[in-house]
Amino acid sequence: NAGRLSLARFVDLTSAGPARLYNMACKGRIAAGYDADFTVVDLKRSETITNKWVASKAGWTPYDGVRVTGWPVGTFVRGRRVMWQGELVTPS
Repeated sequence: NAGRLSLARFVDLTSAGPARLYNMACKGRIAAGYDADFTVVDLKRSETITNKWVASKAGWTPYDGVRVTGWPVGTFVRGRRVMWQGELVTPS
C-alpha cells in the first residue's frame, strides 16, 4: 500500500509466480480454465489485526495489535463465495 510494488507485481509475487514455480495447474490467475480461487481486498480499509478473529488451530497471530491498510473483504474458492465482510458464507 506504500507504493513500493505495483498491484500487478504483487499478484505475480503472491499468486502467479508460486503457481509457475511449483507447476500448479489451474492456479495463480483469473482466467478461463483456472480454478477461480481469489480474495477481494479493499486497499483503502485500515484495520487492527487481533487474535480474537484468528481461525487457526493456534488461535493467535504474531501480528496481534498491528494496524494494516488493505483488508480482505471476500474470498472465493473455485468461483464460490466462502467469506464476505468477515463472515463465512454457507454453501448453496
